[in-house]
Amino acid sequence: MSTLRLQVKVLVDGDCRAPLYLYNGYVSFFGEVDPVNGLHRATGEGISGKAFAFKGGRGSTVGSYVIYALKYYGKQPACLLVEEVEPIIVTGCVMADIPLFQVEKGFLSKIGFKRGLLVHERGSNYVEIEYE
Repeated sequence: MSTLRLQVKVLVDGDCRAPLYLYNGYVSFFGEVDPVNGLHRATGEGISGKAFAFKGGRGSTVGSYVIYALKYYGKQPACLLVEEVEPIIVTGCVMADIPLFQVEKGFLSKIGFKRGLLVHERGSNYVEIEYE
């Protein structure tokens, strides 16, 4: 088991201990995320309870409400890690109280594994990812 310790910019703080799901692309929460079932439609992958890492958001301001709807239906990710953060994502995470961390650009394309366990403790400025 290896551990990658990564400094992050904390935008919405909170504890996060969850399986990591990496998507090396941009996400439109309106249309690409099913808030009732907690699914990322582009891949069919469940994001509920996971540390969802992606490049950035694209699309509608309704995305904030989709992030909130994930929380409403109990299908929210444990936290979000985003390379390019936009106000729609920040607003949704604040409304839904979902931890949000900004990672350095290129993080997703540099990482050599697809699965792992992400851990962040409230008040710290880093995440740790355990992987094999």
